[in-house]
Amino acid sequence: MPQPPGRRSGISAPPTSCRLTPASCPFILSAMRNLIALGLICIFVSGCKPKTEPKNPVKTKATITNRTEHELALERLGQEVFEAFISGEIDQLQPLTLWGAPEAKLFKGMQHVYVVDARVTRARIQSIPTTNRTAVHANHLNKLESYLADPIKEFERLKAPLNLEMLALRRQHESVFQAHSGPDSTKWKESTASVVVRSGIHLATPLPEGAVDILFSDEGQSYQLKLNNCVKLPGHGWVLGADLEFVDLAAQAISERTWSEDFPAAQVRAADEEKLLFVNFTGSDWSTPCIAFRQKVLTKKTFLDFSNGRYVLVNVDFPRNRPQADNQRLANQILSQEYDVQSFPTVLILEANGTEVHRVSDYNGTSSAQFIQSLETSSKK
Repeated sequence: MPQPPGRRSGISAPPTSCRLTPASCPFILSAMRNLIALGLICIFVSGCKPKTEPKNPVKTKATITNRTEHELALERLGQEVFEAFISGEIDQLQPLTLWGAPEAKLFKGMQHVYVVDARVTRARIQSIPTTNRTAVHANHLNKLESYLADPIKEFERLKAPLNLEMLALRRQHESVFQAHSGPDSTKWKESTASVVVRSGIHLATPLPEGAVDILFSDEGQSYQLKLNNCVKLPGHGWVLGADLEFVDLAAQAISERTWSEDFPAAQVRAADEEKLLFVNFTGSDWSTPCIAFRQKVLTKKTFLDFSNGRYVLVNVDFPRNRPQADNQRLANQILSQEYDVQSFPTVLILEANGTEVHRVSDYNGTSSAQFIQSLETSSKK
């Protein structure tokens, strides 16, 4: 996906396409996370107020004084997304999403974002003393000047790729609905929810960002809808963007106890138990393929039973929407460089000493049974 002139991908958070190279970074999470060190993500408010009272009671977070209009808007968005989810109707979700924004408003809003971003980037480069600028600086500055000279014309080439990214967003949201909502999930009809707006709404960006968690239960089981990526599209309002995630909290708790994030400790355990290491390089809260891989394979009982006597499971995570200790982030970056990981998800089967035995790059939607079969086949070679 073409990016606004001057934008450069950061090294600490690989892009949404799950490729670590800037050239292959598609719009949504590159445009929402890499606007010149100004990070971006997704939401929607304009027109979000329900026309009728919600069918299902939605509890909001305990009253907080001095809540901003943006917090209230995100809360309303969460309420409406939950109503759409339990209805199972993707058309009900559409007006609450970035991909559902009218094309004219989408293009106008993103054109504004790109122009602001280009101006900010140009100003930052120009603030660098001429004697300290590199050829890269000069090249970016020339591109920025060209873009800002005629942004309407320059934006034309971005429209087709942008539409493709909106289609990919819709498919991701539809996949969540198909897996967890609709006619086969009538139990949600009686569910109630609590909507929690995450702290840290970032407004000082061309495309403001925020996130919402929706907690609900059924028959004693607890679940969560995570609106990890929400943006305030200029001229339109807050909308759900790149990432809608359904979480079975009980299953997640079991999975987290099973997986380790301490690679050296996992090596020691693998040596003691005479097992291999199963190392999952992932962008757990932003990469659509990684989220699908976790939900459809890694958290399934069939996979966990299969791996129990064979592997020590390790997550090497590059999250964008949850805290991570600096030393853990650095350790994960070193591992990804050491093993030349170029895409997410990537699974490495390693001996306890770190020697690579097998590698699986990317995820194509296979079931846990199919994935297990592929591992068994590779082990026989």
